[in-house]
Amino acid sequence: MPNAAINSGNVDLILPPEEIGPELKNISSFPFQASLGLETNLSKESYFKILNILKKRFKIDFTLYKKSTIMRRIERRMTALKISKVEEYVEHLMKHKNEVELLFNDMLIGVTSFFRDARAFNVLQEELSLYLEKKDNTTIRVWTPGCCTGEEPYSIAIILSEILGAKFEDYKIQIFATDIDKHAVEFARNGIYPESALHKLPDKIKRKYFTVNGAQFQVIKPIKMSVIFSVHDVTVDPPFLRLDLLSCRNLLIYFNLELQRQVIPLFHYALNPQGLLFLGQSESIGVYQDTFRTISKNGKIFEASFIGKKTPPETKKSKAHLVDFAADMPKIKKENIASNANKITDTLGDLVTLKTRELILPHSILINDNMDIVYSKGKNPLLLRPEGLPTNNIFQNLHPSLSIDLRSAIHVLGSEQSIVKTAFQKLTIDKETYWTRLILIEIEHQAGMGRLVLILCQIEDVLDLPLSKPSDNDTDSTLYQEQERQLIKAKEQLQTVIEELETSNEEMQSMNEELQSSNEELQSSNEELETTNEELQSTNEELQTAYAELRIAYEDKDHQQTELEQLANELERTNTLLIDAESLGKTGSFRWDIPKNTMAWSQGVFKLFGLDIEKYQPTYEALVGIIYPEDRSTFEEFIENVLTMKNPQTISFRALNSEKEILWLKLEVAASFNNLKQAEYVMGTLTDVSEMAQARDEIDRQQTFTDILLNNSLGGVFIYDFKTGCNSFINPAYTKLLGYTLDDLKNLDSKAFMDLFHPDDLSSVLQHIEKVKASNVGETFVIRYRIKHKSSKDYIMVHSKDTLFSTATSSKKPNAMMGIFMEISDVENGDLKITEN
Repeated sequence: MPNAAINSGNVDLILPPEEIGPELKNISSFPFQASLGLETNLSKESYFKILNILKKRFKIDFTLYKKSTIMRRIERRMTALKISKVEEYVEHLMKHKNEVELLFNDMLIGVTSFFRDARAFNVLQEELSLYLEKKDNTTIRVWTPGCCTGEEPYSIAIILSEILGAKFEDYKIQIFATDIDKHAVEFARNGIYPESALHKLPDKIKRKYFTVNGAQFQVIKPIKMSVIFSVHDVTVDPPFLRLDLLSCRNLLIYFNLELQRQVIPLFHYALNPQGLLFLGQSESIGVYQDTFRTISKNGKIFEASFIGKKTPPETKKSKAHLVDFAADMPKIKKENIASNANKITDTLGDLVTLKTRELILPHSILINDNMDIVYSKGKNPLLLRPEGLPTNNIFQNLHPSLSIDLRSAIHVLGSEQSIVKTAFQKLTIDKETYWTRLILIEIEHQAGMGRLVLILCQIEDVLDLPLSKPSDNDTDSTLYQEQERQLIKAKEQLQTVIEELETSNEEMQSMNEELQSSNEELQSSNEELETTNEELQSTNEELQTAYAELRIAYEDKDHQQTELEQLANELERTNTLLIDAESLGKTGSFRWDIPKNTMAWSQGVFKLFGLDIEKYQPTYEALVGIIYPEDRSTFEEFIENVLTMKNPQTISFRALNSEKEILWLKLEVAASFNNLKQAEYVMGTLTDVSEMAQARDEIDRQQTFTDILLNNSLGGVFIYDFKTGCNSFINPAYTKLLGYTLDDLKNLDSKAFMDLFHPDDLSSVLQHIEKVKASNVGETFVIRYRIKHKSSKDYIMVHSKDTLFSTATSSKKPNAMMGIFMEISDVENGDLKITEN
């Protein structure tokens, strides 16, 4: 565990246990310094010099990050190094590159966990479910900037798996997880976490989405394959586009207000219309209420509003080294666009629609849920560009006389009917009098655009509209004029009221902006507290981990020492056994490193050659020099075949020991090759087979001697196999006496072979065979019998001296007998006369 902590790179001091207590005392007694500030302890020059050092080393600009956060991290490093003056710390940074990396790692406060703030993730799962129900394709794109060690993107992948269930593999899910910390990204890419990282997860989630990997847990492959990790700086690198969800939690709290106002429009540009933005509990969209709609205040989930054609927000910085992982959208050729735009409609219905739009209702406006104009058709005289800051709000751009009717019509359109027509109004446009009205048509929810309203502007000349027939009664005419005058007066009064309401609305807007500013200040303070809390949490976790590791290390110290001694003793015993085994077996082993051309010998090899292990330096060339000169070329050819993967396994050769005595050695080798099929090293075992070679030579000499005796004997010699019941060997004299070859006898079965003996002698022959089988090797028995000649078919009397030839090795069961016989040609006066052939 201490080694794991050291390898994490988060340890400031590495000390033996007995020195940790005094060091903690020294740190606690270190002179306390007030928090760094640009106007007090930390000058602007020193502050920006530190940031410039970090920027040159890591290509990350911390200028627009929260100054208080950065200063606290600087103060933390100064305390760890016991440096009380900032100038001294700047000099220390310039001289020690390792300290620059430590400060950079300290800036990256990696506080994260699976399903951090579970209630917010529950809300996200509900909103994602509703979003995916309306989605018209099977591609899901998610971006999680500031992913740290990967818990957040894996949590989102698990949520998608829970929502989609068995359909998860049918979707093309791309979760782009990015961070500026390359070490954190590498850790996240492995998807392996300690048990402490999962202690808050339900057992069901653990069992379903994690596998046990030793003492750790690994994310299952389907979840891991859906997440793509990369090093990416959200403040300068291009964003990932066409996103369904952008999860940026507890990253904005480290940015100042200026950087936040650069990043949030970038998020809107990256999201699809109606796409979801998921922020941390202390974060908000700020002044961008017109581009995002709040879905859940508690869950901090917002929906990107459709505002027409989007253009990428301008940024002060750029870096073009990172591209989107998704395949580029198919490009439409300009000539195709032009040809499609100019294509003349063939059908009469389309022609009628085209002419109606051009001549009767040429002016149209398209607005979204936020009452912003997203598209307009024709040069509409009812649209007026107001003074002040530009806006697309329909009520700010429409002729003031039509605003009241439009508000009423929109209210009726949303609650009662899908088409609403306002009453005609008489308006003066360019010193001409016209009757105008608005026709509102609700457009159903469009994928990627949400709810839209089409406004058709009908503008008619006064003479084109029918009027009521005037009465001859002057009183009626007077009454008509008076009513018209009162109506004009009422409209003027109404216009005055509208203007007053608009003035009040502007004042309310001003107050709202002030409240928004105050809210941003409160939010900034809340973010600062959140940042501080995370820093404290990070420090507390580090202290708890260090304390636990120190306690375990202290408790296990004696146990580890005992185990170490046991392992040392075991290693010594094993080494002794290896040396004894090599000595008894007259063997030794070596390892030859091909690229380095170095060779290591075991003690057995030195002993085989009688060389001093302290004085002799083993090499391949030295080994070749020890080999007997006549066998060197064979040995080198064998090694060449090994290195070229021709796979020879063993070779026997002669060598000279230190006493210039000839040794017979057997070599067995195995080679290891890299991906380029080049040999990297050769393992070999040498065995002294001199005694075996001598024994083999002696056996060969004995065999030669035996063959000479048997094949050159004057009498017939045979070996009778008890199992087959026939002869398995005969010498040339046997063939010369009886005419049979060995092939003739092998073609006979046991019965046919016995038919060669005279019928009167067969029982004696069988009894003789059984007597030999029951005897010992070397004990001889004599018999006379008659046997049929192959050619003449006459029976020839022979005198045979037989003995047991061989027995089975394990059971001692008799296998065969050997006999030597001569032909008996005549018997006179009781003396045996033998004819020699």
